[in-house]
Amino acid sequence: MSAATSLRVGLPDGERRSPRKDAPRPSGSNPPGWVPELHGLRGLALALVVLFHLFGQGRVSGGVDVFLVVSGFLATGALLRRAERRVLNPFAYWGRTFWRLAVPALLTLAATAGLMFWLMPRPAWEQTGREIFAAATYWVNWEMIAGQLAYGAAGPQTSPVQHFWSLSVQGQFFLLWPLVVLAVTALVGGGGRRRRLSPRRALAVVTALATAASFWFAVGITAQDQATAYFHSGARFWELGLGALAALVLPRVRVPVWLRPVLAWLGLAMVVACGFLIDGGSAFPGPWALWPVGATLLVVLGSSGVRPRSPGAEVAPERGPRRLLETGFLRWVADRSYALYLWHWPLLISYLLLRDRDAVGPAGGAVVLAASVAAAWLTDRTVVRGAQSFRGRVGDVRSLVATVLVISLVAVPVGLWVRDAEHYRAQVLTEQVLVVPVQPSTRYPGATVLTEGVEVDPAVPRPDVLVARQDWSEAQRTPGCVQVHGRVLPDGTEVIACPLHEPDSPALPDLLGVPDPPEVLRPPGAAGSPDGRIRTVALVGDSHTLQWSTAFQMLAEQEGWRLVLFAKHGCRMQDPDLEVSGARSCQVWNEGLGGELAELRPDVVVTVGTYTATQAGEPEKVAEPEVSAWRKLDAHGIPVIALRDNMRFETSPVHCVAEHGPDPRCGRDRAEILGANPLDHYRGLPASTTVIDLNDALCTPVRCEEVVGNVLVYRDDDHISATYVRTVAPYLDERLRAEVPWLYR
Repeated sequence: MSAATSLRVGLPDGERRSPRKDAPRPSGSNPPGWVPELHGLRGLALALVVLFHLFGQGRVSGGVDVFLVVSGFLATGALLRRAERRVLNPFAYWGRTFWRLAVPALLTLAATAGLMFWLMPRPAWEQTGREIFAAATYWVNWEMIAGQLAYGAAGPQTSPVQHFWSLSVQGQFFLLWPLVVLAVTALVGGGGRRRRLSPRRALAVVTALATAASFWFAVGITAQDQATAYFHSGARFWELGLGALAALVLPRVRVPVWLRPVLAWLGLAMVVACGFLIDGGSAFPGPWALWPVGATLLVVLGSSGVRPRSPGAEVAPERGPRRLLETGFLRWVADRSYALYLWHWPLLISYLLLRDRDAVGPAGGAVVLAASVAAAWLTDRTVVRGAQSFRGRVGDVRSLVATVLVISLVAVPVGLWVRDAEHYRAQVLTEQVLVVPVQPSTRYPGATVLTEGVEVDPAVPRPDVLVARQDWSEAQRTPGCVQVHGRVLPDGTEVIACPLHEPDSPALPDLLGVPDPPEVLRPPGAAGSPDGRIRTVALVGDSHTLQWSTAFQMLAEQEGWRLVLFAKHGCRMQDPDLEVSGARSCQVWNEGLGGELAELRPDVVVTVGTYTATQAGEPEKVAEPEVSAWRKLDAHGIPVIALRDNMRFETSPVHCVAEHGPDPRCGRDRAEILGANPLDHYRGLPASTTVIDLNDALCTPVRCEEVVGNVLVYRDDDHISATYVRTVAPYLDERLRAEVPWLYR
């Protein structure tokens, strides 16, 4: 949210100054590019961002998009004016801009690191440290993409530096844009009066092309993978680009005087209404982001501060929102908006962790708001003013050197600590998961405590809480075995058929297909059914089906089945002729899935058939598009085994165990989520469908604990650890023999 400070670069001396209420600037005395409404608009947008974060229940206000536009507008205008006068020094610009941004940001990050060690569970330290390092060096948006983190409402598991993604996007813009402006002005700077293209027009052409390309990219990636698009610099540039384009084109746009206040009021109303009308957290930065972006441009276009093109030009009367936006409250908020934005989010996450709550509530929101305002005021009075005074003494270029030094003071120690933490975690992961996975034993019996009444002495739970999140199935670790959003195979297909076990071959065949038909006879002496025909089992679905592949792979090796996986993260098996839930690419995946299964003709398809809720009291659901897909398989003579979904938690129980050990508070009452199985009475279920509920191997009749038989049951808030799934394999074998005995004949 660096636009909160970056607006200052539009002023000639680069410093922040709010116009005094009793001495507004006459429009004829405004410096080039000065738009008086923008300072108050910044304060209003910032207030909306904070209020929506505290009281908006996860909705997005659109204020970040406003800041992106304003940053592009003011930065481009200031850079071009300096470039045209041949006084643009990128080092001086970076010194002015990043010194102002970095000092309060690094103070916040240092405080966040301290809060992390105090309040956060141990498994979260490494990832949070990595994010703090990335935030200090202005690439945390890419770290969030790499970590597959999605933008979401505040919660105890939410990153305390999630809000720094916008600072990184804008910081990258501020780093590269001066070079673009210099390059363009240098290319067209010669030729004197006879040159056909002025630097302003040339930069406008370059900006327009880059903005159009970014918008096209944003629309595409938002449709395919909105979580990635939200943080992606390339998908966000078009918002900065439209602001930059406005700065280049606005001086040549003649807006009738009577129309200016109409446009400005309309834009202001759209800014306020955005968060109430649009769910930006799931829609931006796609076409819906045009709402806050267009609203900001309307305010700029209708600004009363636009400089007349000639001395005799008509001046707009004060009928627009300028007086409202220059009120003392909005100017006060705007003057401290950057510091307020920096502090409110880590304080909000700290409050949730300290109070052990999932949501802040009105009273808690008021407490966090008051603390954030106090921290912002104190930061502005001390750190911000001190930084301004320092730059005034040493100059812009030396401020750049100082910026690098102060960034290093935070980034280097955090980076070294993260490196050591990664090394230690890698050792534990290798010892407990990769090389010699923890196996069912008398010390770690896992599910057999529930299914067979085995007694066990307490021991340190396995896997270690540090690596529990990575306790995946072998299939999930196999490169290219599981499809992800945005990846298309070289032959243009979407569906990956990944063989997990081939009884007739010691080596796995090509991951992109199954070479042998299901009727192939087992070799003499091989394990398998008495009739000599190898059974083919297809596991199909998302990560909740994928998590059971470890147990099915153990049974396939034992019984001589061919086991083939068709998995895509976030995509259930559904009828593509109906409305498919999930990302848009799930539709394409399901369109190709039917043909792959029809060609393979497995003996049975295994998938998760219900969807459990996270909040207590919400019903467990069965999706009709999924049942419709089962009917189509039934029509082809392919039966379905529908597994019931497992318990979900509001926060990761692994974090609870890390803090409290195998404590009952880390579990959850079974009845909160797992009531009557909705598949038992679902109308229209094909007769060939077999329903299997494995939750008795995960939970007692009353409680779902995180540690059972000294093994962590869950690796996060809703997925079973591969270590525990291994202990469930005997119970799964028992249920399959009882429900589908033909699979063993």
